[in-house]
Amino acid sequence: MNRLIKALVEVGEGLSRAVFRFPLTVFCLICATALVCYTISLHKDPELIIFKLMFTSLLGAFIGVAAQFACERFKRLADMRIGVYAFAALLILGYFMIVRPAPAIDFGVGARTSVAIFAMFCAFIWLPSYGEKFDFNSVALVHFKSFFTAVLYAGVLSAGLSSIIAAINFLLFRINSDWYGYTNAVVWILFATIYYLSLLPNFNSDAEEDRAYAQEASHYPRFLDILVSYIAIPLVAAYTLVLLVYFIKIGVTRTWPVGQIGPMVLWYSSVGAIIYILASRLQNRFAVLYQQIFPKVLVPIVIMQLISVYIRINAYGFTEGRYYVALFGLFSVLCGVVFSLKPVTKNGLYAVVAAIIAIISVIPPVDA
Repeated sequence: MNRLIKALVEVGEGLSRAVFRFPLTVFCLICATALVCYTISLHKDPELIIFKLMFTSLLGAFIGVAAQFACERFKRLADMRIGVYAFAALLILGYFMIVRPAPAIDFGVGARTSVAIFAMFCAFIWLPSYGEKFDFNSVALVHFKSFFTAVLYAGVLSAGLSSIIAAINFLLFRINSDWYGYTNAVVWILFATIYYLSLLPNFNSDAEEDRAYAQEASHYPRFLDILVSYIAIPLVAAYTLVLLVYFIKIGVTRTWPVGQIGPMVLWYSSVGAIIYILASRLQNRFAVLYQQIFPKVLVPIVIMQLISVYIRINAYGFTEGRYYVALFGLFSVLCGVVFSLKPVTKNGLYAVVAAIIAIISVIPPVDA
């Protein structure tokens, strides 16, 4: 019982620290949770402005995290934290003013918002490693572990609370079914995200306690070593072989794909890059071979996909979807070439280049 109480106290203290450390993010999460709960209570599609506010709150949460990590990485920004947060708030307001006139939440609005969120995510996982202040691969590992830990905790909490509501509903008195939605909104949007943030150390702090926690948090667990080295890498290798055989088939039959290859290569590039970063701290034979081979194999596979996209653009014209598939393909080729030449210690370039390309893709006149 004492251990349970101690664990609950530690979780509570961590959540409290995260609230004070990421105030703008927490505010945006509260807004998003409230809007989702309001939408659930309506039992019909809400007004368009509600969706726009949800998108704004979601992007604002990521901007808030990026602002805080910028303050922690650069002492000059830390000294004017209020100004940094004011600028972040202006960015959030600017986004809302951009989407407010939109007649609908269509693919374009969703894609641009997703790309902006992706850019902010790349920014805040890269910022602690700027100037090699902290190893980028270790930062990425901490985020990876924290994310899945938060998902596990939220999943257990969500299942438990839903079971309690169901038990009360069946055994004691009827409960409005909306409460299932309210509960899951609070757990998955508010609790899970804040708990995830509470697990992230202050990577750039000079305090001995913070440095010790950062080193502890960046420890590579044995189970993840096995998962990456002996399960994920062989699966990616097998998938790579299938794609290569398929492209050989295209070369023999001279019949180009009709659109299905784009998403497959996109997912392959994304998952392969994540595995590449996670494998960068491992020294076993599988991991080392993957570090050496994956960037080189990625280039020809993505080039074939880009040729396929070019053919479809010539035949059917540009669409926002094809624009982003082509842009991601160019990014993948660039990264494949760079990381064929650079050591794994320079993996932070992945995040920098991704953020720059993502930002460019939403700024006229070269946007989607």
